[in-house]
Amino acid sequence: MNEGNDRYKQTGLAIKSKAGEFAERVTRETYEMQPELMGRFGPNGRRRTMEDTVFNLNYLAESLMIQSPKLFASYISWLKVLLAGYHVSADDVAVNLRLIGETVREELGDEVYQLIEPYVELGLSQVEGLPLELETFLADESPLAEEARAYHNALLEGDRRTASVTVMRLVENGRPIRDIYRYIFQASQYEVGRLWQTNKINVAQEHYCSAATQLIMSQLFPYIFSGVRSGYRLVATCIGEELHEIGLRMLADYFEMDGWDTYYLGANVPTRSIVAEVKKREANVLAISATMTYHVHQVKELIASIRETDELGSLTVLVGGLPFNIDRELWKQVGADGYAPDADAAIQEARRLLAFSASSPELEESAK
Repeated sequence: MNEGNDRYKQTGLAIKSKAGEFAERVTRETYEMQPELMGRFGPNGRRRTMEDTVFNLNYLAESLMIQSPKLFASYISWLKVLLAGYHVSADDVAVNLRLIGETVREELGDEVYQLIEPYVELGLSQVEGLPLELETFLADESPLAEEARAYHNALLEGDRRTASVTVMRLVENGRPIRDIYRYIFQASQYEVGRLWQTNKINVAQEHYCSAATQLIMSQLFPYIFSGVRSGYRLVATCIGEELHEIGLRMLADYFEMDGWDTYYLGANVPTRSIVAEVKKREANVLAISATMTYHVHQVKELIASIRETDELGSLTVLVGGLPFNIDRELWKQVGADGYAPDADAAIQEARRLLAFSASSPELEESAK
């Protein structure tokens, strides 16, 4: 690690270690500057300000450690929309960011502040410049728009049976499984996330929709595992304690439909177990997914462990997930061989990196 990288890492670690202390100061000064907040939100609001500030500091620290201002800016734009649903204004968010910057400057010095200033300023630009409204992911012009809305509405009503029937009818009518994954499951999951972010549904509803979708996906397994095999093997894992596993599950199923043998490990798997499984399965590709910014450093650590294992010298490592979609160069920072924004792109990137061309008309067709 060169000296420049080390400065960012040490600064991030220093902020993380003092996040609670800094958040207490920011919260105190916020309520001194804006005494009307107590009337707006009551004592519970002060506690929530403290919690949100700790999150903001941790996201700032993680973005610093991987030197990606884009990740912090994206988080702030997401936070702005989320907090608007709780009547926290953009001005309130801006005050919080400025106080974080001032606190870091006074507690850690001007030299450290110079490192974080571009991050804070880019975050402020998101607060001041972006709209609060988010467009729906169930647009009329999307393929299967009518079926996607019917499926999504059934889940919101707690009617898993109707949602399942909507999907199985498409299967019976010969609709490709890939279309169902992309235009129904994926679109619905994105819309569920949007509704939660804008405070239109609660966490319980979000979890129900995800669990129901995973169950309905399992009904399609006989159609997924019936194709011609390519002889290539994929191991897929989420990093750390990720709760957002459905995207990676879809990716693994796409690879199955492309003729690969896949081994989906899910989340919360220790590094040593992932390494052991990759060796056991003689995998050609390891796909790693991260949704939360504060897990990206764990992706880097996992890849470093892979690279240190002699038997895995030829393993190709692909990464994906929201942080990598936001910063398209981030895959290089974590030491991966490549990145893909979605399942189709992941298959094409894996083929390119392995110099793999389909050996049958069926596989050629599946890659389209």
